[in-house]
Amino acid sequence: MPVGFGGRWFWAYDVSLAILLLEATLVHGELAPGQRPARADAAVEDLRIQVRVGSNQFFALDFEEWDTEQRDHVRSIVATAGRRLRGCGVVTAAEAAQRYLIDGEPYFLRGHEQIAGEVVADLAEAIESLIQDQLPAVPSTDQHWFYGVTGGPRLR
Repeated sequence: MPVGFGGRWFWAYDVSLAILLLEATLVHGELAPGQRPARADAAVEDLRIQVRVGSNQFFALDFEEWDTEQRDHVRSIVATAGRRLRGCGVVTAAEAAQRYLIDGEPYFLRGHEQIAGEVVADLAEAIESLIQDQLPAVPSTDQHWFYGVTGGPRLR
């Protein structure tokens, strides 16, 4: 699924992106209400919506409805989620089903037995690089980076 910011974008494996966004919602939930910016809950609900629709929708990190505080909050919780996932090793299907709920239902890794936390963490770093306009160049205009896959980023 495409992930974009400022007119630039890359491809992200939707299962990796879902794990990253669900972990980010947990990071948000651990913050005391006084530590959350105004309307942060609405931005986090948009992350849940993105997980619900999966690969059917472009994920804009500069979502028009978000104000600067919401964008900064999403950026922060995604970065924190990435750091957590880097240190966790792998997330098994059973762990994902127990840890990540969407609409009260366990998240399904779409047939995968596990997903590497490091791969998801690399995706979080790619999101930060996209925001900072620091992604590596691509060799042609018809190719884009693809993140969140085993073996590291590749061109697609």
